[in-house]
Amino acid sequence: MKAIHLYSLRQSGGELKVARSFGATRAVCGEALVRMEYAPIAYSDLLLANGTYLLRPTLPSVIGGEGAGIVEAIGSGVTSVKVGDRVTIPFGTFTWSEKVLAPAEGLFVVPASIDAKTASMLNINPTTAVLLLSEFVKPKPKDWIVINAANSKSRAA
Repeated sequence: MKAIHLYSLRQSGGELKVARSFGATRAVCGEALVRMEYAPIAYSDLLLANGTYLLRPTLPSVIGGEGAGIVEAIGSGVTSVKVGDRVTIPFGTFTWSEKVLAPAEGLFVVPASIDAKTASMLNINPTTAVLLLSEFVKPKPKDWIVINAANSKSRAA
Protein backbone atom coordinates (compact mmCIF):
# COMPACT_ATOMS: atom_id res chain seq x y z
CA MET A 1 0.00 0.00 0.00
CA LYS A 2 1.29 3.47 -0.88
CA ALA A 3 1.08 6.53 1.36
CA ILE A 4 2.51 10.02 1.58
CA HIS A 5 4.88 10.23 4.54
CA LEU A 6 6.29 13.29 6.26
CA TYR A 7 9.94 12.59 7.13
CA SER A 8 10.91 15.88 8.74
CA LEU A 9 9.27 19.20 9.49
CA ARG A 10 9.52 21.75 6.70
CA GLN A 11 11.05 24.40 8.98
CA SER A 12 14.07 22.11 9.18
CA GLY A 13 14.11 21.23 5.47
CA GLY A 14 11.01 19.01 5.71
CA GLU A 15 10.38 16.30 3.20
CA LEU A 16 7.27 14.53 1.92
CA LYS A 17 7.69 11.29 -0.02
CA VAL A 18 5.37 8.72 -1.51
CA ALA A 19 6.47 5.51 0.15
CA ARG A 20 5.26 1.99 0.64
CA SER A 21 3.52 1.57 4.00
CA PHE A 22 3.61 -1.64 5.94
CA GLY A 23 1.15 -0.70 8.67
CA ALA A 24 -1.70 -2.88 9.82
CA THR A 25 -4.19 -3.69 7.08
CA ARG A 26 -6.67 -5.78 9.07
CA ALA A 27 -9.38 -4.23 11.19
CA VAL A 28 -9.39 -5.40 14.80
CA CYS A 29 -11.97 -4.87 17.54
CA GLY A 30 -13.63 -1.48 17.15
CA GLU A 31 -11.84 -0.56 13.92
CA ALA A 32 -12.70 -0.29 10.25
CA LEU A 33 -10.41 -0.57 7.25
CA VAL A 34 -11.25 2.21 4.79
CA ARG A 35 -10.09 2.46 1.17
CA MET A 36 -9.52 6.17 0.62
CA GLU A 37 -11.36 7.73 -2.30
CA TYR A 38 -10.47 11.36 -1.71
CA ALA A 39 -8.08 13.12 0.66
CA PRO A 40 -7.82 16.86 0.04
CA ILE A 41 -4.89 19.07 0.91
CA ALA A 42 -6.09 21.48 3.59
CA TYR A 43 -4.30 24.42 5.17
CA SER A 44 -4.06 22.45 8.43
CA ASP A 45 -2.01 19.79 6.57
CA LEU A 46 0.47 22.45 5.50
CA LEU A 47 0.68 23.73 9.08
CA LEU A 48 1.37 20.18 10.28
CA ALA A 49 4.13 19.73 7.67
CA ASN A 50 5.64 23.03 8.82
CA GLY A 51 5.59 21.95 12.47
CA THR A 52 3.17 24.67 13.54
CA TYR A 53 -0.02 22.62 14.03
CA LEU A 54 -1.35 21.26 17.31
CA LEU A 55 -0.66 17.67 16.23
CA ARG A 56 2.97 16.54 16.25
CA PRO A 57 3.14 12.98 14.91
CA THR A 58 6.21 10.85 15.46
CA LEU A 59 8.15 10.99 12.19
CA PRO A 60 8.11 9.51 9.68
CA SER A 61 4.34 9.60 9.59
CA VAL A 62 1.50 9.57 7.11
CA ILE A 63 -0.31 12.91 7.30
CA GLY A 64 -3.54 14.38 5.90
CA GLY A 65 -6.42 15.44 8.11
CA GLU A 66 -9.48 15.01 5.95
CA GLY A 67 -10.89 12.37 3.70
CA ALA A 68 -13.63 10.03 2.61
CA GLY A 69 -13.56 6.44 1.57
CA ILE A 70 -15.31 3.09 1.39
CA VAL A 71 -15.33 0.66 4.31
CA GLU A 72 -13.61 -2.55 3.16
CA ALA A 73 -13.58 -4.48 6.44
CA ILE A 74 -14.74 -4.12 10.02
CA GLY A 75 -13.40 -5.53 13.24
CA SER A 76 -15.37 -7.41 15.84
CA GLY A 77 -17.99 -5.46 17.73
CA VAL A 78 -18.43 -2.82 15.02
CA THR A 79 -22.09 -2.05 14.38
CA SER A 80 -22.01 1.62 13.36
CA VAL A 81 -20.73 1.00 9.82
CA LYS A 82 -20.81 -1.84 7.33
CA VAL A 83 -18.66 -2.95 4.41
CA GLY A 84 -19.46 -0.77 1.40
CA ASP A 85 -20.44 2.37 3.34
CA ARG A 86 -18.92 5.67 2.21
CA VAL A 87 -17.57 7.37 5.35
CA THR A 88 -15.69 10.45 6.46
CA ILE A 89 -12.51 9.89 8.45
CA PRO A 90 -12.30 11.09 12.07
CA PHE A 91 -9.87 13.75 13.28
CA GLY A 92 -6.52 12.25 14.21
CA THR A 93 -6.59 9.49 11.58
CA PHE A 94 -4.16 10.48 8.83
CA THR A 95 -5.60 10.07 5.34
CA TRP A 96 -2.91 10.45 2.68
CA SER A 97 -2.76 6.72 2.19
CA GLU A 98 -4.47 4.21 -0.08
CA LYS A 99 -6.11 2.63 2.99
CA VAL A 100 -6.48 3.65 6.64
CA LEU A 101 -7.48 1.94 9.85
CA ALA A 102 -9.84 4.14 11.84
CA PRO A 103 -11.83 3.83 15.05
CA ALA A 104 -15.28 2.84 13.80
CA GLU A 105 -17.13 5.02 16.32
CA GLY A 106 -15.51 8.10 14.74
CA LEU A 107 -16.62 7.29 11.20
CA PHE A 108 -19.60 9.15 9.79
CA VAL A 109 -21.66 7.34 7.15
CA VAL A 110 -22.39 9.63 4.22
CA PRO A 111 -25.54 9.30 2.10
CA ALA A 112 -24.93 7.88 -1.40
CA SER A 113 -26.06 11.20 -2.88
CA ILE A 114 -22.91 12.92 -1.55
CA ASP A 115 -19.81 12.36 -3.68
CA ALA A 116 -16.41 11.53 -2.18
CA LYS A 117 -14.91 14.96 -2.87
CA THR A 118 -17.68 16.76 -1.00
CA ALA A 119 -17.78 14.18 1.80
CA SER A 120 -14.02 14.45 2.35
CA MET A 121 -14.35 18.03 3.57
CA LEU A 122 -17.25 17.62 6.02
CA ASN A 123 -15.24 17.16 9.22
CA ILE A 124 -12.50 19.78 9.55
CA ASN A 125 -14.43 23.05 9.25
CA PRO A 126 -17.10 22.14 11.83
CA THR A 127 -14.36 20.93 14.20
CA THR A 128 -12.45 24.18 13.70
CA ALA A 129 -15.58 26.22 14.43
CA VAL A 130 -16.23 24.31 17.65
CA LEU A 131 -12.62 24.77 18.80
CA LEU A 132 -12.70 28.49 18.01
CA LEU A 133 -15.91 28.90 20.01
CA SER A 134 -14.75 26.80 22.95
CA GLU A 135 -11.07 27.73 23.20
CA PHE A 136 -10.77 31.31 21.94
CA VAL A 137 -14.17 32.95 22.39
CA LYS A 138 -16.71 32.45 25.12
CA PRO A 139 -20.11 33.28 23.59
CA LYS A 140 -22.72 34.54 26.00
CA PRO A 141 -26.49 34.13 25.71
CA LYS A 142 -27.88 36.34 22.92
CA ASP A 143 -24.46 36.72 21.24
CA TRP A 144 -24.54 36.30 17.47
CA ILE A 145 -22.38 33.87 15.53
CA VAL A 146 -22.09 34.39 11.78
CA ILE A 147 -21.10 31.44 9.62
CA ASN A 148 -20.32 31.98 5.97
CA ALA A 149 -20.20 29.21 3.40
CA ALA A 150 -16.99 30.31 1.70
CA ASN A 151 -14.35 30.21 4.41
CA SER A 152 -12.22 27.29 3.31
CA LYS A 153 -10.69 25.83 0.22
CA SER A 154 -9.17 22.41 -0.26
CA ARG A 155 -7.47 20.87 -3.25
CA ALA A 156 -7.31 17.27 -4.36
CA ALA A 157 -4.38 15.23 -3.13
